Amino acid sequence: MTEDRTAEVAGRLGVDPRVLAVLVAAPWRVADGHDTGPVPEQAGERGTVYVGVPSPAELRELDLPADGLRHFGLTPADLRRGGWTDADLRSAGLLPPGATPDPVAWFVAGEPPQLMLGFAPAGPVLLARPEPRRDGRLPVLDPADAVEVPVLPGCDDPDGDAGLAVRQVRDGLLRRARRRLTHCVICLRPVHRAATTHGACHGCAGTWLGFVF
Repeated sequence: MTEDRTAEVAGRLGVDPRVLAVLVAAPWRVADGHDTGPVPEQAGERGTVYVGVPSPAELRELDLPADGLRHFGLTPADLRRGGWTDADLRSAGLLPPGATPDPVAWFVAGEPPQLMLGFAPAGPVLLARPEPRRDGRLPVLDPADAVEVPVLPGCDDPDGDAGLAVRQVRDGLLRRARRRLTHCVICLRPVHRAATTHGACHGCAGTWLGFVF
């Protein structure tokens, strides 16, 4: 049985697990094909900041969002030349020049999977619907229709404005996910259409129809 990671998800969001259950869903488990381990932050010391380039501390004092540097017309490369380290860039939610995006840690809820929640190393929390596929013999869930939900972390009132905004996103994704569900023709359990063979879930297709996955 897949390990219940609801407490971990709630901890990452800074919300009570009971609020998480009402606000989004529960229980949560690791999405097939995704690594949810923490992404280590690159070490580095804060460099000299030259005139005209705001330091990370100045950026926080201005209370600008992660993309607020666009107001200065500065790119990550400009900031690096101005004395920012890669650790500074990542702490501001920016990708250092030449770096590849860190993987998003995806969790899934529902049986069959109907909702995904993703944590990017830098950036807002994401909600998406799962789209199953097979990578060789391994089942994988890909996030589809991902939506940023920056109001979810720290939300403690499911009926407040932030809670209602999250639930509106959630409900839209669930409607789209459930339109893609059918029933296995053999065991009659609900299953995603993309995870069937001749109308049977992969478990039944292997047991009763002789398919090897």
